[in-house]
Amino acid sequence: MPEDDRVPAETGAPINKNSLITILICVAISMFFMRSGFLSFFFLVPLGYAVMATGSVFFTFIAASITNIILDIGLNFSGIVNNAVYVLMDIIYFTALFFGFLWIIGGKNIRTVYRFMIASIIGTLAFLLIIFRQDSLFFLMFTGIADELFPGLFTMDILEVIKSILLRGGALVSVIFMYFINRQLAIYAFRLIKKQRNTQNIVSFYAPANAIWVFSGALATVILSSVMKIEILEIIAWNVFIICVIVFMTQGAGILMHFLAPQKPALRIGVYILIIVVLFTPVNIVVLAALLLLGIIENWRPFRKLPQK
Repeated sequence: MPEDDRVPAETGAPINKNSLITILICVAISMFFMRSGFLSFFFLVPLGYAVMATGSVFFTFIAASITNIILDIGLNFSGIVNNAVYVLMDIIYFTALFFGFLWIIGGKNIRTVYRFMIASIIGTLAFLLIIFRQDSLFFLMFTGIADELFPGLFTMDILEVIKSILLRGGALVSVIFMYFINRQLAIYAFRLIKKQRNTQNIVSFYAPANAIWVFSGALATVILSSVMKIEILEIIAWNVFIICVIVFMTQGAGILMHFLAPQKPALRIGVYILIIVVLFTPVNIVVLAALLLLGIIENWRPFRKLPQK
């Protein structure tokens, strides 16, 4: 969640023929990705590129939303997806994701980290809306695939456990991860196509000044609400706590990259590869905890030069 690792877009710039063509092509690629299996995870990348290349958040959002609505309605009327409720949920879900992601990419006047938080919360609410409707196609497909892979395992008790995890930060983490990966790939694609160099990265990310107190308050609230059995307060506190954890882990990663920056490229690449490998092993919790602790410690012991106010 780097603060300034984005290509400045002239948001609100007048649209022209070339910009419109770029947006329409990117929207078409996005719609193809959405309905193509594995590539569906990266459907936001072309839209992020469109905003960076044209500077237009509004036209990109409108084009993507209207195209998705037309496709969904067309699938419903054609009989391919004969479920009006699912179509409506799909429209709400993807419209929310379009809005949040494009605002992260091209929004102004609010720090990127705050846009990231707000957009992720909006996306999470839309995700929970669609996944917890037991008559939705998404829910039926999920349970159907689960029964095929693990016959008899996914009982209602197991589903309740999954629901509890999703409500307590699992869904939020999924949306944040999706936004982050798509955002980074959109930035890399833009810089590759436009031949721009990467001038800033995660090294420049600093957690908001009062984040440590929000982190502490959320943790205390999680414990108290759990003991007092106040479920709604516990769910809210967990999600706030998860956001703070991600923010401080990002700050910790920035500190690590700051220390590695002066080192030889071979050493840096070796460390990055080692970290990635470790993340896919059972000890990944140690790496994540170390980054979290490093990010928290910087509140009292600055490891990098603080940004000028």
